[in-house]
Amino acid sequence: MRKLIRQYAKDLTSGRLASGYEHSYRVYKLARKIGEEIDYDDEILHAACFLHDIEMAVGHPESSAEKARIILNETGFAPSKIPQVYDAIINHMPGGTDPDNTEGKLLYDANLLESLGAIGFSRLSIGAFFWHHLKTMNEVLDNIKLWLSYANSFYFEKSTLLSKDKVDFFKMAIRQFEGELNF
Repeated sequence: MRKLIRQYAKDLTSGRLASGYEHSYRVYKLARKIGEEIDYDDEILHAACFLHDIEMAVGHPESSAEKARIILNETGFAPSKIPQVYDAIINHMPGGTDPDNTEGKLLYDANLLESLGAIGFSRLSIGAFFWHHLKTMNEVLDNIKLWLSYANSFYFEKSTLLSKDKVDFFKMAIRQFEGELNF
């Protein structure tokens, strides 16, 4: 079943630079690292991490959650766990409602960690064009600053600790970015 879920993720995100399979894989690894001392259901976490970005249109948490529900039914995933995967996916982005379960909080924190640091800076810069259709470097900078502000919204202390170097990098990169824009 896990192999099928990963294959769906690969197939549905093929060719995506900032939100493809590699992103989902890193999010899953980060979520497991955050959850090392926490009791959670790894089947739910695995499915949520690999399927959270299978759709990337506006409103992608909802459309990804809906598509994940269909995929999970096709793969023989435990029907009783599908609502928890759905909730985790629908609430994986800052600015939404709080996830109802530990797996959703782990996904949220891991996805946010993946959006900080050098990889995060690259992902957000790419996403500024593809996801948000931003037109100026000042708009890109504002979006990056917005994501830095989300670093105060982690659910787990371990996530905050893991974010320290990533946040420091973001602050340095923002200073550099602003300096170059104002040259």
